[in-house]
Amino acid sequence: MKILHVTEAMGGGVQNAISKYAQMLYSDQHVVFGRPRSGESAGEFSANTRVVEYSGPLVKYLLEIRQMIKRERPDIVHVHSSLAGLARVLAPSTSPIVYSPHCYAFERRDKPQAWLTALRLAERALAMRRQTLVAVSPHEAVLGSQLNSRMSVHYVPNTVPDHQPSSDRDQQASVTMVGRIGWQKDPELFAQVAELVTTKIDFTWVGDGDPAMKDRLLKAGVRVSGWISPEQVRRMVAASHLYVHTGAWEAAPISAIEAAALGTPVIARAIPAMSSLGYYTVNGSAQEIAESVDRFFTNANHRKFVLDKTEAVAQQHTVHEARRLLREAYDEAITTHLHRPGRRVERDSIEN
Repeated sequence: MKILHVTEAMGGGVQNAISKYAQMLYSDQHVVFGRPRSGESAGEFSANTRVVEYSGPLVKYLLEIRQMIKRERPDIVHVHSSLAGLARVLAPSTSPIVYSPHCYAFERRDKPQAWLTALRLAERALAMRRQTLVAVSPHEAVLGSQLNSRMSVHYVPNTVPDHQPSSDRDQQASVTMVGRIGWQKDPELFAQVAELVTTKIDFTWVGDGDPAMKDRLLKAGVRVSGWISPEQVRRMVAASHLYVHTGAWEAAPISAIEAAALGTPVIARAIPAMSSLGYYTVNGSAQEIAESVDRFFTNANHRKFVLDKTEAVAQQHTVHEARRLLREAYDEAITTHLHRPGRRVERDSIEN
């Protein structure tokens, strides 16, 4: 099978997710067509993946997707992220469309309500085209079904390769957070938590981004690693005693799943996606998160409860199960495409 992955946001969690899909379905051929984000390379593509980068404007990129589909003639076109999702209306009908928003844009909290309403209406209109939704969290699956109750929806959890939980932790109590320094990950909340904890703890943000937000972290005493390799990220998370995820809106952050797989307990801000995935979550106020962090380091029962919740998440996000679910979603998309009403016996002309 040949899968064409399309993304406008090739970097960070989206690139990581695509690389994991290609690794899970290693016997298939994968082509990635994306607009790279400078300094945010995160996924490690395997040998079965060919990457084609496009650095032009968004509109030209969306139009080029149509030509890419015609040239590659893939068995599946898997569109990743909301902006690339606009290509659903432009793509030729030669291949079935699979869509993964990796967090619907209308869940953002940094835009006016009118803007978010317009985004939801746009997603609803785009959801009317025949397609298969591959959601990365139960919450995202519910949102997709609400947009179009007749759309085929599959929940395929984000996963990471099996890791041996680390026993080599930092000597000093430590907390990490991984991600781009920007509104979505809410570095301001992380900085406030670092300032409010009463226990002596080293706080580290693994990543880089907005200069003003980065400066706020540094002023709060948070160490900022800058952009580092995926292997370095894993080592830092594995050495940490606790992973605190402060994202204001999410789909299913791979950084948190990777922390769980590495045996690093996770405390997450209580947002719908993180709660639906089973993490231990705390109300989004800095004071309440800081109190939970303090209890983690001073109360053995609380620490065990957080660890047990984290281990349960790791056990639910196995590569074997995700591979089965992704294959099932792709097979259904192809079958539905082949038997769609009005389809010719021969494959549609690539010129359509």
